[in-house]
Amino acid sequence: MPVQALWRWLREDVTYHHCRATANDLTRRVAAFEAQLNQDPCAAADRLWVKDHLNPDEEKLRFSS
Repeated sequence: MPVQALWRWLREDVTYHHCRATANDLTRRVAAFEAQLNQDPCAAADRLWVKDHLNPDEEKLRFSS
């Protein structure tokens, strides 16, 4: 589901390897993340778009021989 990719992105940017001091701090960081997404919705859509085909050059990088 595309929303799972959004949650993963939020966690990577806001909570991974970070312990927020207060709930308000966490809320502010999530709001900042949301504001950043809303500034460039096309970039967000590009990142979250579900792939319907594979790019051979990209896949070559994923698996080394």
